[in-house]
Amino acid sequence: MRSRSGLSTLFLSCVVLTVASSLFAHPRAGTRLRYVAISTKTDAKPPFAAVDLVYGPTEKISKRELRQWWHLEVRTNVDQVIPSCIVRALTDGDPLTLKRPQLHFARYQLQIPETGETLEYVDKHSGQPLLPPWLDFQKYFVPQPAEVAHLQKGAPETCEYLGHVVSLQSVGREEGWTNWANVKRLELDREVLVGTGRNFKDAEGKRLPQAPQKTEYTYVPFKQEDYPVMFEAGMNLFMVDGTQQQWVRDEAVFYVLTATPRFPTDFYRANYFGMAMFMDEPASILTWDQFAQGKVKYFSDAVTLIEKRARVSYDTQPYGRYWLESQLAGGGFNFGDMRLAQTECPVWETFFDRSYYALKGGGSGIVHEGRYNLNTFNWVMNQTDAKKRQFTSKQMLQYYYSFLRGGARSFDKPWGTAIYGQCDTNVAPQAFTQAYDMGARYFWFWTSDHDHHMPWPEQLDLSRKLKAHAREHPRNSIYAAPPKLGAVILIPKGYFVSFDWIGWLHVLDNKEGDEATKYSRLLQRTYDEIHNCLKRGEDFDITIDDGRAIKGYKRVVRLSAE
Repeated sequence: MRSRSGLSTLFLSCVVLTVASSLFAHPRAGTRLRYVAISTKTDAKPPFAAVDLVYGPTEKISKRELRQWWHLEVRTNVDQVIPSCIVRALTDGDPLTLKRPQLHFARYQLQIPETGETLEYVDKHSGQPLLPPWLDFQKYFVPQPAEVAHLQKGAPETCEYLGHVVSLQSVGREEGWTNWANVKRLELDREVLVGTGRNFKDAEGKRLPQAPQKTEYTYVPFKQEDYPVMFEAGMNLFMVDGTQQQWVRDEAVFYVLTATPRFPTDFYRANYFGMAMFMDEPASILTWDQFAQGKVKYFSDAVTLIEKRARVSYDTQPYGRYWLESQLAGGGFNFGDMRLAQTECPVWETFFDRSYYALKGGGSGIVHEGRYNLNTFNWVMNQTDAKKRQFTSKQMLQYYYSFLRGGARSFDKPWGTAIYGQCDTNVAPQAFTQAYDMGARYFWFWTSDHDHHMPWPEQLDLSRKLKAHAREHPRNSIYAAPPKLGAVILIPKGYFVSFDWIGWLHVLDNKEGDEATKYSRLLQRTYDEIHNCLKRGEDFDITIDDGRAIKGYKRVVRLSAE
């Protein structure tokens, strides 16, 4: 049994802690907490030396909602007078509250003294702040108290930050807080990403003949004067090198950087995506690479390999979400226990009909390599459709997109298309606008590789047409609950249906065998149901019947190969 004095002491301690927590929940404006970094690796110094957290005033954003201003000053040298960067935020709580929940941001700003930039990042459509797109951004890029930290003058004595430990050195009071002047507001459109996969264009500015032999274009890097032209056309996603970065970083566009970024300054830019724009073709490469060619026998071999290759590429290989982390760590960068992962890294893929399996394995979304040609499409379809039916261009695109959107909706991921040089120029504008109407996010172009290349003037023209279409046809946010569609066609798990040549699947070598017969039956049933949907005027998706409950469709059609 505790003594009465012991209970009194316990009660007093609780009161003190409660008061301290209460004071700490709304610190006095001008309070400065200074922390110095201690490396979590024994053989390398941390990539920053100190971080100060300075509290600003509270601000009411409604009658019931009170928000706290604060900012971080990050220094690479303890004696550095001017910080490398200053990150300022208005949130629903103090970032250093013990056992804090996720913060909700009402404002997010960044000041970089070296370049003279003062920026505020905002989602164009919602008006809400846009945070940098790193996995677990708040966990790693905002200091948080260590689990065992005690309070010193109301502040946690030990925090975790950027993968390292930071130790409280001082608590200052009554420092002035000044609102930043001349803040450049970047209203970023993350709902529609329009861009090219290269940082150069063709010098010719027109199509070159690709027959009787393929002709390569002359490629030149984008110059400063090219970027305003692309901004005006509606492009908002760019691959840039170290020189080109300065022309896009403080504009209302997103960028992927091939050069080494400045840490941590560039990582606080909400429009910086990282090093990889996409991960490359797990389904397509499977059909020809030396480690799989001739060995893939069954459908189950193929779909399992696609899923696993997508997962491995996404998590461990170049062009994956950890690529930048790997590159920096290989150069000796000390991440401590932080994992740096991009959240934007979709699959770029030719074989749209295997979208479900690729997205199950990895990737933040999927982008189709669009070589849309109606005459070729109808001819190829009639090789396997016994009823020899013809599609219109709208129906052709709906066929392609039903697989992309269906696979993407299965995993709540975005999708889109990339226009290639082989795409019929009469279909290309419709490919963009119809994808937009069906909820696509990605609208890309391929630049380079002879006939694959999309000439730059055509890229600009298609971007302008998409921009005009989006302005005249506003749509609901793709981040809201998806609209209910007419029908979903479900392919049995372990299969895919394709009008492309799949002779590399050796289970189909015997045309009269059971597997070939079952696949032919499934393919015809899929074609029949697609045409049923088209006759009904239904907006439909195609995906895999994986046993999960199907929601968001008025009609569910389950197909069988038996």
